[in-house]
Amino acid sequence: SAAAAVGYPLVLKAVSAQLPHKTEAGAVALNLKDPEALSAALRLMRTRIAEHAPSVAFERVLLEPMAAPPLAELIVGIKRENDFGLALVIGAGGVLVELLKDSRSLLLPTTEGAIRQALLSLRSATLLQGFRGRPEADLEALVAAIGAVADYACEHAGQLLELDVNPLLVGAQGTVAVDALIRLGQA
Repeated sequence: SAAAAVGYPLVLKAVSAQLPHKTEAGAVALNLKDPEALSAALRLMRTRIAEHAPSVAFERVLLEPMAAPPLAELIVGIKRENDFGLALVIGAGGVLVELLKDSRSLLLPTTEGAIRQALLSLRSATLLQGFRGRPEADLEALVAAIGAVADYACEHAGQLLELDVNPLLVGAQGTVAVDALIRLGQA
């Protein structure tokens, strides 16, 4: 009934703090078009998680609407720089993170102008600028979304241990974060 309320096609994700990287554990299923596909994905997910992480209980799932294909996928993260504080990292995201190693870092706090400049200095920036006749990315929405991540990090600097948004789907009209990992410690 929850799947019908969300509407097909949808995405199924296992929910567990013990599975921070869901894709490797087989804990994500995309573009499920009907109840049969959802049932099959649940069965397969249960098997894959049991093989990948036998000690993890498969008890909760998240259903989300399937996002439209993006112009680009980015990763936005926060890391601690020794002796400097927090840094915002922006780069090619999704499955391209390790492959392209295309990122820029900005010390926090930062500005919208610095975020925009970092985005446009990425090797993959052409994907945001109408590559091969595709539409241009909604840079205003993209900069605002990244700025919100930076603001959150600054507001929680004392307890923020880890923050990664990957992928951040960049569209011609808007930007959508479809997965995030946030770990907080004691302030």
